[in-house]
Formats: sequence, structure tokens, C-alpha cells
Amino acid sequence: MTRNDELDALPCPVIVTNLNGLIIYINQSALTTFIITDQAGITQIEQLFPPAAAIFLQTHLWPMLRKDGLVKEFYLKVKRELLTPLPVLLNVQEGIFQQQACYRWVILPAGQRASFEQELLSTRQQLEQLAKETESHRYILQTVLDGAQDIAIMAVSELGTIRFANRGTEILLGTPGKGLINSTIQRYLTVEKISNYFQQVAMQQKSALAAASPNDLISESFETVICRSDGQYIDVQLQIRQLDQRLLSEDMQFIILMTDIRQRKHYEKLQNDFIANISHELRTPLTAMLGSLHLLNSGKLGVVPEKAIKLIDITEKNANRLKHLITDILDFSKLKTTKMSIELQTVFLQPLLKDAVAEHRYYLPDKKIQLELEMPKQPTNIVIDPQRFMQVMANLLSNAIKFSVPDSRVKIVATLEESCVVIAIKDQGPGITAEFLPYLFTQFSQQDSATNRHYEGSGLGLAISKSLVEMMGGTIGYRPGTTGGAVFWFSVLRVHRTS
Repeated sequence: MTRNDELDALPCPVIVTNLNGLIIYINQSALTTFIITDQAGITQIEQLFPPAAAIFLQTHLWPMLRKDGLVKEFYLKVKRELLTPLPVLLNVQEGIFQQQACYRWVILPAGQRASFEQELLSTRQQLEQLAKETESHRYILQTVLDGAQDIAIMAVSELGTIRFANRGTEILLGTPGKGLINSTIQRYLTVEKISNYFQQVAMQQKSALAAASPNDLISESFETVICRSDGQYIDVQLQIRQLDQRLLSEDMQFIILMTDIRQRKHYEKLQNDFIANISHELRTPLTAMLGSLHLLNSGKLGVVPEKAIKLIDITEKNANRLKHLITDILDFSKLKTTKMSIELQTVFLQPLLKDAVAEHRYYLPDKKIQLELEMPKQPTNIVIDPQRFMQVMANLLSNAIKFSVPDSRVKIVATLEESCVVIAIKDQGPGITAEFLPYLFTQFSQQDSATNRHYEGSGLGLAISKSLVEMMGGTIGYRPGTTGGAVFWFSVLRVHRTS
């Protein structure tokens, strides 16, 4: 009998007969389990069974098999040479073997069946326990998320369909949980950029992110306005975090976190209004004081004693510092309340740079800082607000001079690029530490923040400069100098001249 690798590989006994019960094939498992040898001379399937079982085959099993072509789960016994009969579970099904009609007899020892059923029961119990633990974890997570009622937490699909929402979402959006699920987040967003986010950005990123690393997943945070279900508009802080699809089996693409910031906005407005009012109140008497000091210094009121002149100079110097501080605070307040006006014009770059350098040649004269200007020879048109451009230059140049060591130089280099002009201010000071870099352009931040710091300032100059440059359509940044020191740069839009 030619061996059949496929049948011999099966872990259970299988015997193949023709339609009359003549044995065509016995697999290796059947030979071993039932101790079938060539000397046994077994040619018919009935010969495997004791007399009572053989009679059962003739009277019941064969008629059923010929009628239905299938017999399932009959308990019988199989003879074994020199051993007691073995209880088995019999399954028979009609089929094809070596291109002829046949019956396949699968004979599973009852002991193996019991073991299999025990394993199946154990597996089922493990699955039930796992399902119970999963449900417990889901309940705990749901309870925790619902407990965070001051934060709206949602899981949404790639098109913005809400798949999960916590209790905080119901409160913030004013919609019951059942009304949220399977609705779209765009229903509550009022900014066009955000409304189109899922349809445009997410769809474009889907294929590219399929094999991307977790570090490439989208994560954004910004302030926006949403419309509640009752039609009320409220300010929120919104965070979007993209989920790693390799770890999910459900249709969820993003986690969205929303926080109500109306109270914070109210406090900010009160703070900014207070700062603006106080600054205006301080500037009025300060202007009068400076006027009086200028008048005393002018000599129009007569000769001033030498000792008095020194005191007047010190007073005027500190009054000017106070004036600059008040101006910075006022500008910052306007930027925070979006009251800062920008009037863009097309102007020549070179005269502005020359004026900015000229204004600072005698700033801190005791330090003897040399200012070097490098700029394109050909006239260059840029689009800026001239007053705000000069304010940015003043902030960056005064910082560079202030932090430079005595008898060093500050270089101002303007470089032409395709669509912009990049202006870099390079000093020979201590530079910026790595620890302070994340706070460089934030308000009220200074690398040396001690109360007895060596360098004076409000900590607002860079924050104001960043806002002004961005309002004019440019960018601003920092890089360390190649031989030490700091390099602050910013870009402004360039206009190509037409002949």
C-alpha cells in the first residue's frame, strides 16, 4: 500500500474504504493506535470491531451512511491484538480518494476526545476570564474618563465620525451620549481649517503612515471656537492625536481632547486690560518727567551744577528704561488682545537697515561694540510694516549689544533668497544654553532670571519680535554661532523687481 503523506501527517486514526467497506488505506496513526500488522490480514472495516459492534455497523451504520453519506459521533469499540478493546468515537463521511468514491473513517480514541474536550473547556474558561477582565478594564477606563468631566475626550474615525465620547464631551457639547456616537465632530467645529482637517489631512496621511513609526503620527494642539448643540459659541483648547492603526482593530483614527477655556480667556482679558490701563497711567506722568529732564539738560533753564547734571543723567537714563519697559508691556498687551495693527508696505530694504544700525551705534557706548552691516548691493524690495520692522531690529540689535563682551563686534547680514530676505544678527556673547532654548521666544523669559541678574530687561522683546515677524508673514529663529555667540535671524517677504 503506497503511503499518503497528507493522511499520515494527521494526529488521529483515519481509514479509507470503498463504498462496500473494503479497506483502501490506513494511515500511520491508525496502524499504531489499533496495533494493525500485516499478519492481522484485515481487509474489511468490520474486521476492526468486536462482533456486537460489527453487527451494529451492518444493521444501523451502513444504511445511514448509504442514505446520507455521513455518520457523526458514534461510540464503539475497536479490537486490538492482545489488548482489551479500545473505546472510540466514530465519524464517517463520503468522499474521493485516488480518483474513486470512498468513505473516510475518522476513529478518535475516547480518551483523546475527553482530553480534547477538557482542553476545549479550559480554553473556553480562559476566554471567559479574559473577556471578564477586559470588560472590567473597560469599565474602569470608562469610569475614569467619565470622571474627567472638565475635559471632553473623543475617539473619532479618519473622517471625523465620533466612535467614543466620555461624560465630559456630553457636558461641553451639550449633547447626550447617544446623540454623539456616530455623529461627526465637524458638526461642532466652526473654523474651516478644522472642519476640513479629517477630509484632507487625514486622508492624505493614511497611506503614508501605514508603515510609519509612532514618532510620525500627527499630534497638534491649538485654541479654537466650537458651537454647542444649543447654538452657543465657546472657546476651547483642542488637541488632536493620531492613533497607531497597527495597534487597533476598530475604526478609530484620532483621539480629540477639548478643554473649556472661557474662564481662562476672561481672566486673561481682565489681566490685559489691567496691564494696558496701568501702563497708560504710568506713561502719562513719565512723559512729563522725561520732558522736564530734557529741559534741564538742554540748559534753557540756566546753568546746572556739575553734581546735579550727573544726577539728572542717571534719572533720565532710568526713566528711559522705564519708558521702554512700559512700551514693551503695552505692545505685548496689544498682541495678546489682537489690537496690534500691521500696515504692510513695499519698501526698500537697504535704507531701513542703515537706519537701524545708525540708531544703535551709540547704544551702551562704554562697551565699544562695533556694528558691521553686510547687505545686497542691488536695491531690494520687501513687504513689511516699516515701524514694526524697525522695532524687531531694535530688539535684536539691543540684545546683541547688551550680551556681547566689550570691544567685540556685532554683524548684521542680509541674504537674498528666492521669496524672502533673511536678516541675521550675529554677536560674540555667551550664546543660549540648551536648557533655555524651549523658552527662548516666550514672554517674560530670560536666560538669567535671578533678581540680581547682570542684564536688565523685561523678557518680552523676543516674544514681541516673534509675533511681529509672523504678523508680517515671516519667520524668526535662533542658531548658535560657528565660533561661539548667538545668531538671531528673521525673514521678510521679498518682491522681485520687474523691468
